Amino acid sequence: MKTLTEVKPAIRRKLSENALENQKTSRADRLAVNARETNSVYVWELPIRIFHWVNASAIMILMITGIYIGHPFIEQSTNGDAYYSFTMGWVRDIHFFTAFIFTINLIFRAYWAFKGNHYAKSQILQKDFWLGLIEIVKGYLFIPNHKPHYIGHNPLAQLSYWIFIGLGSVIMAFTGYYLLFQPQPDTVFGKAFAWVPFIFGGSDFTVRSWHHLVAWGFMLFVVIHVYMSFREDWMSKNGTMSSIFTGYKFEPLHRAEERGGVFTGDLQTDGATVTADQAKKITILGIGNSLYSDEGLGVQVLPRLVKALEGAGNVEFIDGTTEGMQLLGPVEATDALIIIDAINAGKQPGEIIKLEKEQIPAFNGVKMSVHQIGFQEVISAAQLRDRLPEKMVMFGIQPASLELGVSLTETAEKAIPDLIEQVKHQIGKWRDAK
Repeated sequence: MKTLTEVKPAIRRKLSENALENQKTSRADRLAVNARETNSVYVWELPIRIFHWVNASAIMILMITGIYIGHPFIEQSTNGDAYYSFTMGWVRDIHFFTAFIFTINLIFRAYWAFKGNHYAKSQILQKDFWLGLIEIVKGYLFIPNHKPHYIGHNPLAQLSYWIFIGLGSVIMAFTGYYLLFQPQPDTVFGKAFAWVPFIFGGSDFTVRSWHHLVAWGFMLFVVIHVYMSFREDWMSKNGTMSSIFTGYKFEPLHRAEERGGVFTGDLQTDGATVTADQAKKITILGIGNSLYSDEGLGVQVLPRLVKALEGAGNVEFIDGTTEGMQLLGPVEATDALIIIDAINAGKQPGEIIKLEKEQIPAFNGVKMSVHQIGFQEVISAAQLRDRLPEKMVMFGIQPASLELGVSLTETAEKAIPDLIEQVKHQIGKWRDAK
């Protein structure tokens, strides 16, 4: 069972040690669930990973030394007698030496674009690249879209690398080498780069300005790149951060099936044969605040569902607690979604309530779930992006109490066995559908 957030253990201990124990699942159980749900793909070959870290190190050194060359912050020369400090000279030497490494590394990456695997290449000249780019941009703008699944870099990421790592690096190299060899215009290298000012404004000043401008662009790119990498790893749970060390990324089985990258026909899962149709991912999402008695229904029921559905293939359990938009990724990444929550429908306390997909209120609909203040935004965002799961249903119980307390009321407890049976029946119904 996956947990997106956890209530502080100290608070839980004060309220109820038993409630904490009921919500624990072993690490082995979580790993077993994840193993059934994900497919590992060797994406980044060793040469690509070496290029990445050499490039990252070179960019950091070039940025630090470049800033110092432009604005010396350790010591500055003064008028008068010569002095022994050679700080600026050493910084310039480090800057130029690193620039040579940066250039050689860039040339190697260009070579590996032809030599490497599918993920080392770019499809920027293909029509599908630009169609996929449009869909990705539409997704970021919350416009209905049909974004394809990518295990490597998506078109938007590829385009950003073309602009910054490709074009940006070329501009930095040519303008930098011109500034290096400009004092010796009669040398071989001075003549080799004499054409640079004609491309970049016609003077040494404009060449230097271009060099500085693109350097700041690199700094901005690095910040965005690191943020987006952490965000993708957190939202998609696909191993984005670890992949640059190991080479492996992870994807849900149903996504691998879409790419044709995991299996065709039948799949062996837990000793049983599961057809490709049956292997579609089902996510059971428990939401609620376990500190307010029956409001914590979804969270309290989830561990019991894990046991009741032990051995079920390709079923994901997510403890969503009181999370809001952080649930958007898991909601959009599944084929079928079952939501467990306390539902305030004005029924008799303890009555089991089932809402079909079209009945689950969106952001500006009726707030049927007492916890829906946050989750309704998730449903709304997924609708705007045209990425709601194909199948979706919400199960819940009319709460008998929302008072402070970590235990469910006796009324809610009595209804849980029937609720679990209805969830199992729903999964069987989806799996048996032709």
